[in-house]
Amino acid sequence: MNKIILGINANHADSSACIIKENKLLAAAEEERFNRIKHWAGFPKSSISYCIEEAGIEFSQVSEIAINTNPLSNLIPKLNYFFSNYLFGGKKYEILRRYKKKSNIKKKLFENFGPNKNLKINYIDHHLSHISSALYPSKFKKCLAISIDGFGDFSSVVIADCYNEKIKVRKKFLFPFSIGVFYEAMTQLAGFKKYGEEYKLMGLSSYGYPEYYDFIKKNFFKENDLFKLNLKLFEFHKKNFIYHFEGEPNQNQLLSKRVYELLESNGFNFLNKENFSKNIASSTQKIFEEFLFKIVSDYKFNHENLIITGGCAMNSLANGKLAESKLFKNIFVPFCPGDNGGSIGAAIYLHKKKYPDLELSNLRNPYLGKKYERNEINNFLTKFSDKIKYQIINNEDHLNQIVCSKLIDEKIIGWFQDRMEFGPRALGNRSILASPIGPNIKEIINSKIKLRENFRPFAPSILNHKVNEWFKNEIQSDYMSFVAQIKEDKKSIIPAVTHVDGTGRLQTVTEQQNKKFFNLINKFYYMTNVPILLNTSFNENEPIVMSPDEALKCYLRTEMDYLVINNFFISKIN
Repeated sequence: MNKIILGINANHADSSACIIKENKLLAAAEEERFNRIKHWAGFPKSSISYCIEEAGIEFSQVSEIAINTNPLSNLIPKLNYFFSNYLFGGKKYEILRRYKKKSNIKKKLFENFGPNKNLKINYIDHHLSHISSALYPSKFKKCLAISIDGFGDFSSVVIADCYNEKIKVRKKFLFPFSIGVFYEAMTQLAGFKKYGEEYKLMGLSSYGYPEYYDFIKKNFFKENDLFKLNLKLFEFHKKNFIYHFEGEPNQNQLLSKRVYELLESNGFNFLNKENFSKNIASSTQKIFEEFLFKIVSDYKFNHENLIITGGCAMNSLANGKLAESKLFKNIFVPFCPGDNGGSIGAAIYLHKKKYPDLELSNLRNPYLGKKYERNEINNFLTKFSDKIKYQIINNEDHLNQIVCSKLIDEKIIGWFQDRMEFGPRALGNRSILASPIGPNIKEIINSKIKLRENFRPFAPSILNHKVNEWFKNEIQSDYMSFVAQIKEDKKSIIPAVTHVDGTGRLQTVTEQQNKKFFNLINKFYYMTNVPILLNTSFNENEPIVMSPDEALKCYLRTEMDYLVINNFFISKIN
């Protein structure tokens, strides 16, 4: 029985692909890693090519395509809204153009990869794809599932009960309501204009005071009801508003100009840019957390387990507060809750539907990207022979000893190992590492390497069995999905990973999940008595590096001190 399923997120932000073969998730990648354009939207040709190559097959052997959208989802309310609002204006052309792209996916595949006469295209509902990307890896027999994002197939929030791997939808919030679009709009209001910068608003929120909370709740929502947007202050639903989801995605201004008039008439000073941004961030985060807690409280019933997915599940600060609340015994967030993970969710959903008795494996492993062998790495290094020198250290413990000695000496190290992570966060294979102990580390990385805002925190990657010694809540956070409070007596020890509010967005590292990274942190623990490393993504205002070539270029154009690619220890020629 041919059971090769190719999952695709196409013509949408964070385009990606994955492949399931012989009941195993074998490979997955985001197109941005290949073309180096953040959040790229389009046909993920390179990602598909990689997945097919990694599976060791020809495209003609793929039996099923799973796409994380279904034009027929919510069809009646969708048509009613279309005919009531979009018969005139530019919006209808955008909708028809996007529908044409979705329906032409088979043609696009054949143009790029050749014919496949037995291929079947399966359109999977956007939020069912999100839920599947969380439910099946979670292994929960029974749980509440919440998918929250901007919009997908005319829905912004879907709530479901899950029993024995079956998904029963209980509630949908339909267009034009969206707490995700609200959060994105407020991100723009705070001054972050690029697509996908909501994480900046979340990081900034800890620096502010929720001064605008009452104002936002009163004016941006009808009757203070967080489930009803006041559409008079928004533009996204109007007939001439266009979403730019081709190439590098960007959004028009989501808020009406009336917002500034309201702010002024209420006596708020939005000209003081720094304080305004901080307090808008704090207020918006408080609103989002209130919405999330209300949703889970309203629909919890007798559930002990919760899965959160969709783009809004990237809000690790809100996730952490949910975990602290003890409303649920277990909370699971997948490594790919956003639209990039839609390709994986769609493929998993289809596999479960077609082969319900077959167990899928490798669903919790985020290391699904490209791996480079020694000879390939050596070829890349040769290209930079006039700028770098290196040694090959085959003994892992000796390599870790050298790396940790440099880290203790407050050096910054690029750490490039094995298969690339899938998703937005570096989890120890495409990372920049530093000691969490040094008081100046944060400033050094921001100013000399990452070239980013100084308010953004760095993640503490910690040995899983040491969490309860360093954090107030013992929490499983394999994918940096939760923010937790650092214990009072530990904050001064690890200032580089302690956020202004005393928290850290932790990554819990186990030997089973990532043995090399675990061993490195363990060596640092042996040498310092601190079982934590500062971990940030290996990039400089670009997608995370994929190849040794990209890692070397990033290393050479920044003030990073050393680079480790597998067992190659690399330094610069002065």
